Amino acid sequence: MLTALRRAVCLILVAAVSGAVTGSPAARADEGCIADWSQAAPIVKAEGLASVERVTELARAAVKGEIVKVTLCKQADRWVYLLVVREPAGRHKSLTVDAKAPFGR
Repeated sequence: MLTALRRAVCLILVAAVSGAVTGSPAARADEGCIADWSQAAPIVKAEGLASVERVTELARAAVKGEIVKVTLCKQADRWVYLLVVREPAGRHKSLTVDAKAPFGR
């Protein structure tokens, strides 16, 4: 029961932070963000972007905390990944990472 409650609280927090980080669904659409990975995966392949798995792996090595969410977005003329990270102290922060060379790699 406690685990289910914790899971529910985490989902609520993720939803709240995701909304705060990326804005409303309409704002995300305007920014060119793709929430559905079945739509994002072909773009990753066609554009030669780093996979979400690779980005997550690199983020774990470069950032202290847990990766909560990764979203593919088009900003100006380049693709980026928007990451939501829960820091060890429990606070959430957002990172923008180049999708072709995440963390400079």
